Amino acid sequence: MMKKSILGALALSALLAVGATAPASAAEMKAAGPHASLPCDTCHKGGEMKAPAKETCLTCHESYAAVAKRTEKMNPNPHFSHRGEPDCSDCHSMHAKPRFECNDCHTFDIKMKGE
Repeated sequence: MMKKSILGALALSALLAVGATAPASAAEMKAAGPHASLPCDTCHKGGEMKAPAKETCLTCHESYAAVAKRTEKMNPNPHFSHRGEPDCSDCHSMHAKPRFECNDCHTFDIKMKGE
C-alpha cells in the first residue's frame, strides 16, 4: 500500500511539473490595449509565436521616423537615440509588462504604458 502511495505521489508531482512548464494557451496570451482585437498572425507571421521583427511592427506603425515623431516631446525621445533603431520588442511587449531598455544603462524618469 505504501509503495502505491509513493508511486502515486511521484506521478502526480511529474504531471504538475509538466503542467508548470507547458506553454500558455493562445487564450492566455491575448494581446493588450489597442492590439487586443488583432488576430495573432498580424504580428506572428507563419504561426511562429515569437517576438515579431521590427519590420512587422512598422507595417502598421509606418516607419521608425514616424514613431520617433510621435514621441518627440518626450525627454529624451526613446525612439531617437544613440542606439539607432532597435527592435520594438526590446522594450515593448503585447503580452507582458514593457521594459524601458534605456534604463539598463541610464536612469530616465520615463514610464511606459502598462508599467
